[in-house]
Order: sequence, then structure tokens, then C-alpha cells
Amino acid sequence: MVGSEKRIKTVCHLGPSESKGGMASIIHLLSSNTPDGWKSNIISTRGRSIFSIVPKWISARSKLKSEISSGRAQIAHIHVTHSLSWWRKRDLMGICQKGGVPTIIHIHSGKFDEFCSGIGGKSVKKELAKENRRTIVLEERWRDRLQNWIPSDSIVVNNAAEPITNRDGHELRGRISLLLLSRKSSIKGHGFATRILEKLVEKGFDASLTMTGVSISGVKKEYSSRVQAVGWISEEKKSELIKKADFLLSPSQFEGSSMSVIESMVCGLPCIVSEASRETVGSEKFTVESEDPEDWADLIINLSEEENYAKAVEETIQQSEKYRVEKLVIRLGRIYDEMIG
Repeated sequence: MVGSEKRIKTVCHLGPSESKGGMASIIHLLSSNTPDGWKSNIISTRGRSIFSIVPKWISARSKLKSEISSGRAQIAHIHVTHSLSWWRKRDLMGICQKGGVPTIIHIHSGKFDEFCSGIGGKSVKKELAKENRRTIVLEERWRDRLQNWIPSDSIVVNNAAEPITNRDGHELRGRISLLLLSRKSSIKGHGFATRILEKLVEKGFDASLTMTGVSISGVKKEYSSRVQAVGWISEEKKSELIKKADFLLSPSQFEGSSMSVIESMVCGLPCIVSEASRETVGSEKFTVESEDPEDWADLIINLSEEENYAKAVEETIQQSEKYRVEKLVIRLGRIYDEMIG
């Protein structure tokens, strides 16, 4: 409006922004891509080492109180998983409630339903039902699975990602290159991925596997030359791996909305996933219900045929449209504006 200046509002993101993994990535993505009329800041709630947990937590509480008392936070956007993450963030919710700041509780955990089925359920239901709060989940299936604990007006908001490499013109050339992008965790399926590779080789196919998050592959000696376990990697290295790979594997049974899958999809890398990521990839074609590595190998072989691979890349790019950052920004902007009236 002529003669007046539009007031810029602030959303404060609270979560493990200094940690390694998908949640930190989405926090930084949201902070650097704010809706029209908004700016953002980040309060880190967890350090990288176990020894920094308590000091970082004390610091986060202090910073949040300061932001609220000074009027610098119009909305608090709290990113939470299960277990200890929930109990720590519940304290932050209380600080926001006392300060009269509308709060978004953004659930990222792929095991949040298990947490709610146990000791956490009563607390979750009580906290999320309070006034001036909105709950965000990552997919429709999570709204369905959590319906006994989360409010009926909970919102589904997909994660998003920006392309980090250009795979235009990528073709399969001889050896099938598989990639598993993950932090180190027993639920991510590193061992299962090596068994998929073994099945491919047993069937007479030349294949290789690169895994992040681990530095030891655990693969049988006769397959060791085909497997690279590269540990934790930089963003530059991740870009390089996605560019060179033919397929991403995501055999985890617990993903909420895997950032590894989403980042790969927006770059045009076909993803072969478990049932847990069916909604993420958006297609039956790339989903394996079975926990038999041979079934995974058979799907990879089928999609590796020249004509099928070209179609797989095309469909991956089409499905990735829903993960465009600008769409996420628009959705969050509407939610923020509604919450502050």
C-alpha cells in the first residue's frame, strides 16, 4: 500500500539444525526460503556431540524466551521426532504457550506411531490439542496412522528439496550403479542393500553399491570390490554420487518422508523403495512390498532395460513436482498467516 510499509513477521524454527540428517536439511531449507512477508531465524536445540546436548538445550530455552519477550517471534515452528526429542520439545511448547506465541509442531519421525502407542501417547494427545497450535505431518499415511493422537485439523505438508545436480542425458552404461544415502542406523537397511547387490551379481548382472553413513560394508569378501562404504559425506560429494548413480535404494521400513528419496527424485534419479516410502515416490512401479532381496534385484533388472529406464527417469521427474520448494513455501505462508489472524 502506498505510504505504508508492510510489516515483516518472524517465524522461529526450533530443532536439531546442527545435526546430520534430513531434519536439519529441511530446517535450513525452510529458513532460507520464507513466505512473502516473513523472515526466519533458527534456534538449534541439539549439538553434534552427546556432550553438548544439555548446554545446547539450556541455550535454546534461553534464546526462545528472549525472542518471545522481545516480540521478535510471531510464530514458533518446532521440528520434532519421537522419544527424547518429544520430551525436550514439549518444554519449548510450554514456553511458547506461556508467551502467547502460536506454535506449529512439525512431526518428522517415521516411528512416531510406535512412540504414541507407548508412553508418549497421552502427552502427545494433550499437548497437540492445546490452543494456538497446529500440527503438521509429512504424508497422508501418517495422518491416518496417528489419528488417535493428533488433532483432526492436522495438516499434511510434504517435505521439499532443490536439485543439487544435473542428470540430463544420464544413461545406463554397463554396470548398474546403486546408491544408498543415509545416516548410520540399523533401521536404514545398509545390510539389506548389500544382499540386493549380491542377488544381482548371482543373476549375472554387473553391479556396484555405494553406501553413506557407514565406513564398513559388512559385505562378503567376494563382493567387496563392488561396494564402497564412504561414511558421512559433504553436500558436494552427495551431488556427485546422485549424478553418477542409476538407482537410489531406500529399504528402510520406518521413513516418514525420506529426504534422501526426495532429493534424488528432484534430480531425476529413480528410487527403489520399501512400502514405507510408497507415498513418497508416488508410484507402484518403484515400490517393493517384499523383504526378499531377490524381489528388489528383479525390479532393478526390469527397470534397467533401456526403454524402461528412460520411462522411469521421466516418471520420477513428474512425481517430483510436488516437492518443489516454492509449493512448500506457499503452503506454509498460508498456515502462518492463518495462525496469526
